[in-house]
Amino acid sequence: MSVRRSLLLLALLMFALPILAFSVNQRIALEQTAPTLDLSTLQTQVIGRGRVESVVSAIGAIEAEQTVSLSFLVPGRVAEVFVKQGDYIFAGEPLIRLDNAAEQLAYQQAQLGVDSAQLNFNDITSPVSEEDLRIAQANVDSAWGQYLSISNAVTDEDIRAAELRYQQAFSAYEALREARDQAPGGFGSPTYNTLDAQTGAASFNAEIARLQLESLRTGNAPQANAAYARVIQAQREFERVQAGPTQFQIDAAALGVRRADGTLRRAETALNRTTLTAPFDGIVTAVNVEVGALLIPGFAVIEMSDISPLRLTVQVDEVDIRLVNRQQPARVELDALPDVEIPALVQGIALVGTTTNGIVSYGVDLTLNAGDSRVRVGMTAEANIIIEERLDVLVIPNFYVRLDREQDKAFVEVLRADQTIEEIEITLGLQGLEVSEVIAGLAEGDIVVLDPNSDRFPFLEG
Repeated sequence: MSVRRSLLLLALLMFALPILAFSVNQRIALEQTAPTLDLSTLQTQVIGRGRVESVVSAIGAIEAEQTVSLSFLVPGRVAEVFVKQGDYIFAGEPLIRLDNAAEQLAYQQAQLGVDSAQLNFNDITSPVSEEDLRIAQANVDSAWGQYLSISNAVTDEDIRAAELRYQQAFSAYEALREARDQAPGGFGSPTYNTLDAQTGAASFNAEIARLQLESLRTGNAPQANAAYARVIQAQREFERVQAGPTQFQIDAAALGVRRADGTLRRAETALNRTTLTAPFDGIVTAVNVEVGALLIPGFAVIEMSDISPLRLTVQVDEVDIRLVNRQQPARVELDALPDVEIPALVQGIALVGTTTNGIVSYGVDLTLNAGDSRVRVGMTAEANIIIEERLDVLVIPNFYVRLDREQDKAFVEVLRADQTIEEIEITLGLQGLEVSEVIAGLAEGDIVVLDPNSDRFPFLEG
């Protein structure tokens, strides 16, 4: 090493050593005077990823989808009341029944009429069977048999014998009458009187014989005529069965069925009008009658509310209403049930606002997907309408952030690895009610701190 270099190095050491000694002494002095950091008094938060929502909040009350008053279309006396206030009823379930004995009887008779008309139609339109033809032919044969039996009951020999008896009786009468007229002593004599009595008896016998003859000649004519009429009727029935029904008969039978059906429908309508049924699933909110009461048409006997789905109408400030749109999701929280959070959906936004104490607001209707039976109509609720949502982003709780609104900057205090605290500037993205998105300045895993006893700066408000 040259003498010149040695002299230069010695000079540098002479100047550096005092400076180094002074720095060491200053550091020792600062460490002795600086207060020790107590982390137990601070709130800390590890920066991580999560969800950030921008919401519009408003308050309202739970409402039913619709509320209706139900009444009868016909007058009557209340026979049964099936429900009470507060009951949950499904659509179609009976609510109140009027006395309907007359309507029940009319319906049963109409049903019998339909059955009878249908059987008649089926009988007419059913195909002709061999059995039907055999029966019809048998009826024809039987009718002919009866007719021939009646016609052949009196033979020609019977008539000739009766004619002979009549001729004999008449000849005996004529002989006695001639002998009486020629009796000795004439009229009034004993012989005349005897012959006159015999003539009267002979005349009676001759008349009996004549009547018997006439009876044999004409006595079976009415029966034979009736029997022949039955033959004609049986023959026509056979021909009808053989030919099948006419179109007129089919049309008449079908018309009978339609008329019977119409009568049944009218009877059924009259019967149904005596029972009031639920038009939809819902809650019975009022029952205005009791058994035995006489009702007139139109009197409101039941009030029902449709609670599927429940509705919520909130008033949104005119400043925020521009952010709200149909079909936006929302969350509903209830004062009465703080542990319940109900998903909801924006269904409608009022076109005309209302002014209250100089503040203009617009009604926003939401439908609730409430599966909790504890939720009741009339409960006070707060709706948080989700305007924007970001998932899996770096988030920080709002109360760890200090805003400098004059410079439009945000700051946080970060705990470093050497247990020192450093305030740094960060860049915020989407700001929510409780947390906000961090775009720059922090990394996942960083620890931010907050002294709850400090009032140095205001915190970010959602």
